[in-house]
Amino acid sequence: MTYLRFFLLTALAVITRVMTIAQPSFEYKPVQDDSLELLKLKTAIRKQFEKDSLAIDGENKKYILAIYKDRFRELDELFTEKEPIAASDANTYLSNISNEIINKNPELKKLAPRVIFSRAYWPNAYSTGEGTIVFNIDLFVKLQNESQVAFVLCHELAHLYLDHSNKKITKYINTVYSDDFQKKLKELKKQQYDKKSALDKLEMGIAFKSFRHSREFESEADSVGLKFLKNTGYDCREALNCLSLLDEIDEEKLDFSATLPKVFSFTEYPFRKRWIEKEAAFFGVTADNKETKPIDDSLKTHPDCKVRIKTITPLLDRLQLQGGKTFVQDQQQFNLLQRQFAFEETNYCFTKKHISKSLFNAICLLEKNPGNAYLVTLAGKCFNEFYEKQKNHHLNNVVDLPSPFKEKNYNTLLEFISRLTLTDISSLGYNFMKQYSNTLSGSDDFKKVFEQSKKNYEEATKN
Repeated sequence: MTYLRFFLLTALAVITRVMTIAQPSFEYKPVQDDSLELLKLKTAIRKQFEKDSLAIDGENKKYILAIYKDRFRELDELFTEKEPIAASDANTYLSNISNEIINKNPELKKLAPRVIFSRAYWPNAYSTGEGTIVFNIDLFVKLQNESQVAFVLCHELAHLYLDHSNKKITKYINTVYSDDFQKKLKELKKQQYDKKSALDKLEMGIAFKSFRHSREFESEADSVGLKFLKNTGYDCREALNCLSLLDEIDEEKLDFSATLPKVFSFTEYPFRKRWIEKEAAFFGVTADNKETKPIDDSLKTHPDCKVRIKTITPLLDRLQLQGGKTFVQDQQQFNLLQRQFAFEETNYCFTKKHISKSLFNAICLLEKNPGNAYLVTLAGKCFNEFYEKQKNHHLNNVVDLPSPFKEKNYNTLLEFISRLTLTDISSLGYNFMKQYSNTLSGSDDFKKVFEQSKKNYEEATKN
């Protein structure tokens, strides 16, 4: 290799690294909700509640009405928590998919469903049973194409069409207030010994029957949902890929034990191994110990995705599918929404003071968007928040505790945060921000957060 070629390759490598840091790959702006659309949605949900309440009959009417009221309050709380997204581009995209399904399946039109995106930061979609279908953006960002989105919607529309939620409520109430159950309850109240254990067994018996019924509902919703999907222009085979993806959705893509030292190691403040080293906890149980005895599988509300795949595969063969597209709308819009939502849920975590989760998401996103101004600034905000809370002994208000039920990487981050002193927090936050002080000097938001991190650092290290 000639000296000139070596020089050019070296220079190119340096330039590439600088550009990677200096040029954010995506300019995020928080989604602006249309207050009028939110009001229309809230009004529609209230009217549906009033209509459903009037339609209840039977001797257990007041008990069913009480559950309907709880359901309405839970939906109303979504608005209090600012979960629903009311932005024209996002809502239009989701409406176009649901309209494709509904228009090709006329029996769904009478349901007049309300399909909305939610900012909730866990992968889920659900039908509330009164006409509202909620699609969490965390699930949307993990799917691969529009056909998979359509399958999820078809599944939830099937739940609504088959009235699964209301049937479950009625079944539960009729069981609890049946003469047989009430007789057993009275007998237990007279029991002097082991009363709590007997009550727990009785309650578990109801839960078992209720959840087992839900498992049957899931299989039925898959089956009917596929029939809805078959009538659309979407590729039904993506249902299998979607379920396979959901089966692996909790698998970790990064290794935070390697990522954290890479992100938070600085010449002026090197990373300490003790921050993430595993320590034996009391009774030999650590946060990522997976040997905790799980609840019996028969009590899970959703069947294993592998079971669902095995169940619907023969149905897909019988449907004699022809063609179908993975995207009916513009794929670029799907890609854009995925990127926007990945940032949106991270921002939402921060606004809800779920700071440790916000930092976790920001670190994951920085792997794909190195040097992104918003993500760098947000990470700085997280450390500033940690500093303020730790200084006032309220860190647990914004940081989760490690738990065997949380994913391994998140536990690693939580253990890392829990082992930081006030000086550690201020030094890491300041040095993290300082490395971008030149490349992001044009961002007023960055400069404001950087200045605060500098003040924290000087305050914590002045002694």
